Amino acid sequence: MKEVNSLINKLPKHDQADIQREISSHIFESLNNYPETTVEQALENLGEPQTYLTEWVITKKLERAVSTFNPFRIIWGLITGIFRHGAYAFKYILFGLLYLFTFAFGFLCVAKIIVPSHTGLFISSQSFVFGFSSDTSNVHEVLGSKFIPICLFITILLYMVITVLLKMSLSKAKESLF
Repeated sequence: MKEVNSLINKLPKHDQADIQREISSHIFESLNNYPETTVEQALENLGEPQTYLTEWVITKKLERAVSTFNPFRIIWGLITGIFRHGAYAFKYILFGLLYLFTFAFGFLCVAKIIVPSHTGLFISSQSFVFGFSSDTSNVHEVLGSKFIPICLFITILLYMVITVLLKMSLSKAKESLF
């Protein structure tokens, strides 16, 4: 339990208490279901704290970040999950890429202010470009001043949807932890 406490000490007190209750519950159920089991054996059945607590701590941090919709905390939680928890690294990379794609729309709003003649929805007789284009010859920009509100709307919508999906994913992962 000392190792457990050292691994969870950076979490808020209520999350630490939650994890300690889950471990105690596991020990209690093991002792109840198998009366010949000792506390030490029940703890051994859980495995190494470093193994099962890493996932729990990352999930708790991401849950907290998602509940606040704070993009910096979410990105930091995803980065931590990628490097510290190999089993879910692919999922965290996927969510990270989705957030990167979302922030690209936000960047287009800034690009429209800085280089308005190269940012927008450009249409030519053969193709169209939404975003930034270095070659604006033989194209017509369609959205004009509506480009920024459209990009902001897309950014906010994608951010909210992806964050809700991440929250749902964390709920399912939490159910399977213990």
